[in-house]
Amino acid sequence: MAGKITVVFQNGRRRVLKTPEEFYKIDKNRKAMFVMNNLRVFEGYSDGEVDEAGDFGIFGTIHGIALPFERMLGWCYESTGSKSKKKK
Repeated sequence: MAGKITVVFQNGRRRVLKTPEEFYKIDKNRKAMFVMNNLRVFEGYSDGEVDEAGDFGIFGTIHGIALPFERMLGWCYESTGSKSKKKK
């Protein structure tokens, strides 16, 4: 992937997508958003593994789903993980 992809979601949140090549580093305990090449967004948890059929799993939804890894544009964590600064 050449360059960074910045996405603005409907609620106004901006995120820079991580590349599909970085998928194996995902933290399975943090909720993530997965942007597909048809611009659909799926939310859930994943373990960073792609099966022999080329699909990756998203869990934490009503039913776990498998999506084709080759169609992923990128992914990002739902929250930045940073703590907000304390107000004085």
